[in-house]
Order: sequence, then C-alpha cells, then structure tokens
Amino acid sequence: MRRSLLPAALSFITLAGACTPYAVSTTARPLARGERMRTTTLYVVPGGAQWSYDTTGRRASLAMPGLDVEQRVGLDDRSDIGVRIPTLSGVIVSYKRRLDGPTVRDARATALIVGAGFVNLGQHFHGDITLMTSGRESASVVPYGGIRVLQVLPLSTTAVHDTPTIGAFGGMRIGGRTSGFSAELGVFYDRSALGLRRSDLILVPSVAMHGGMLRRLMPW
Repeated sequence: MRRSLLPAALSFITLAGACTPYAVSTTARPLARGERMRTTTLYVVPGGAQWSYDTTGRRASLAMPGLDVEQRVGLDDRSDIGVRIPTLSGVIVSYKRRLDGPTVRDARATALIVGAGFVNLGQHFHGDITLMTSGRESASVVPYGGIRVLQVLPLSTTAVHDTPTIGAFGGMRIGGRTSGFSAELGVFYDRSALGLRRSDLILVPSVAMHGGMLRRLMPW
C-alpha cells in the first residue's frame, strides 16, 4: 500500500482498523420473511498498530477493538438484508442469498453475502463479498465458516488508498437464532495502508450476541 500524508487525526481514524467489519457474525441460513434479528459484535485486531519507541528499535503494539451493531430482516424464502453500523463510523448494507434451497430447509446451508456502504466517517466507500456455509439451524451448536474479501476506496482527496483484504473465517453459534451468541476467528491478509504493522497477516477474534442475549446479560 502507498503511504499517505494525511493529517494525524484522519490517519488515526482511518488506520484504527477496527472500523473494518472483519467479523461475519451470522450463519448461512437467511432469516424467514419478516423475521428480524439484532446482533452486537465485539472484535479485536491484536497488534493492530505497532511503533518503535526508542533508538534501539524496540517496538510496542496496540490492539484495535471494534464494536458493530447490525439489524437484519428476512425478505423472501431465500434471502435477507441487513444494516450494519461499524464502530460508529459508517453504515453498510448487506444482502444474503441462500444458494442451496429455501430458508425453511433445515439442513446445511450455503450462502453468498454482498455488502456496500461507507466507513471511516465517510472517508471511504466499503464493499465486501462472502461465500459461506453452516450446519443445521435446529442444532444448539451451529458451526459456520467461509471466505471473505473486503475493499475500501477513498471518497476524499485526503483519504488513504488501500488494497483488498482477503481471508477465511470460522466459528460457531451457540443457542437459538433469536437469543444466542457466536464465537468466531478470522485470518486475513490485510496490508496496513499507513505501514503501522510489520505483518500483513492478522487474526481477528470476535464474539457476537444475537437477539435478546444482550438484554438477558444486562437486564438493566
């Protein structure tokens, strides 16, 4: 990636990395027509920023957290749509389409998810595409995984240019569709636009709470 001469404040916002919606936090099976579900996802990029702090070249690192909120609603017998707010820095709309049968079919599902919107306080256009599969939804533990590609494009003259982020993810949802949680781990090749990481390979662990789970944990 090219380095940028952004002002310091914009550089930090753009690089905060946690504005990138790495976590998928959903299974491949879409919601039924009219069904709604809210998901809150907490994730972190360990070593998301690194820097030298003395003349010996010793380096410090900082984990970059993120908090996303998403609302999804079922559209028809094979698809749903979601609106995601990534770390209070933008908005992304995503469309999920099941490829191997209708939503009501309780079997292993395969789906394609396509998303678009803006991130980094409107500094970048965001696009993503995900191909994933997951287990039977009637089970109390539903494994899921797939591959994911993300790309951001500058929307202003001061915004940094980036190259695609490509990776794979896997996780499991525990509990029901409307009151459960998910644990997920993603592995991505993601070059730092501002050169603040030595490694281009990052691990992104995340935990998501679905439906009423958050209210059950924090009833106040």
